[in-house]
Amino acid sequence: MKTSRTRSGVKRVCVAQPILSHYSLPVFLELAQHCEVDLFFSPAPEELGFGDVTLPDAPNLRYFPVRTLKVWGGRLGMFQRGLLRHIFRHSPDALLLSANLRDLSFWGAVLCGAFLGIPVHAHGHGPFKKKRVGLVYRGTMRTLLRLVTSYICYAPAVRQSFIDYRFDHRKLAVAHNSVVNPFPVRPEEKPGNERGILFVGRLRPGSNLQLLLRVVAKIRENDRLPLSLHVIGAGEEATRLREEARDCPWVLLHGEVYDPKRIRDVSLDCFLGCYPGNAGLSVVHMMSLSLPVVTHNDLHAHGPEPSFIRDGASGVLYDHADPDESLYQAVRSLARDPTRVALMRRKAFADYQSLAHPSLAERLWAIIEGNENPRPAAVCEEVPTRRGPPFADTNRSRTSPETDIPRR
Repeated sequence: MKTSRTRSGVKRVCVAQPILSHYSLPVFLELAQHCEVDLFFSPAPEELGFGDVTLPDAPNLRYFPVRTLKVWGGRLGMFQRGLLRHIFRHSPDALLLSANLRDLSFWGAVLCGAFLGIPVHAHGHGPFKKKRVGLVYRGTMRTLLRLVTSYICYAPAVRQSFIDYRFDHRKLAVAHNSVVNPFPVRPEEKPGNERGILFVGRLRPGSNLQLLLRVVAKIRENDRLPLSLHVIGAGEEATRLREEARDCPWVLLHGEVYDPKRIRDVSLDCFLGCYPGNAGLSVVHMMSLSLPVVTHNDLHAHGPEPSFIRDGASGVLYDHADPDESLYQAVRSLARDPTRVALMRRKAFADYQSLAHPSLAERLWAIIEGNENPRPAAVCEEVPTRRGPPFADTNRSRTSPETDIPRR
């Protein structure tokens, strides 16, 4: 096992990410307080709505923006240029890799680690999003679990999905995928007369904002509740959304906002957070603003983060099979019951605090150091019930092989 250190005596960890987002950068800035970090990432296409990320100078953190090349248009995978050369040349003390099974440089880095005796920590959502696991995926994942030092799961639900599909669980660790909001909203800051609904995230086809527009319009017309909708985000669907909201003065499009203080200020007018489509870390961000979160109940279509929602306690999961009526009833009932909302916002914020303390960076560092998690989060250890035959082997899957592009 490799044990060498840098000249300063501090461990050097090489981190490889598909892209660098406003959510993920603070994690690696904090990780660099524990060790030296070489951070590899590729620029995100502008149309995806991740925005420009400013790279601040930080002790112990070196940035390596590299191109991701697609082999035969991506049909044979992709790879990040320069990563493997860096590992061979500098021989870091550990590798922390985004577990994209279609990334050839990921597999190259795993094999480099095995050859050079470098501990390798893969970080991903595993089979969480799969209805069924095929023979190819099963063999690929079993090989990965044999090669790596640990597979770090985004959430307890991810670890459970490995167990449900009878993968070896001995190398599985959990680091709750979360954010540390420097400008949170505590429950007592909310007077209870807010009438806004907040959406934070990328404006992509899967966000399903058209559904939320229809529901809020119906509540305003049928129930005479003066609700407003605040939308923060950018992406492929921005133009379409502006067109659909043109005659709706109650829809406030704030555009591309990444300043957490500005997002906090917008949220103070809101009693509820809603992500009507397939959500990710935005759920945790809204919880940090003391907003109960409403999203759909097909949890395996989401990223793992909505599994942190406690249905009926810190948020509401509406029925994805009857979206218009179910979301309408969920939002309408909360808009009419400020007492219930006040209780839910306290639980949502308490759950956020459990997820963010210790932070994701602290959890990752504890695993890299071999100490596992400093302590488990006190929330959401129950995992969603998997539907369908859990152990069937088939080559059919609802998703393509795992790709850990961050979802907001």
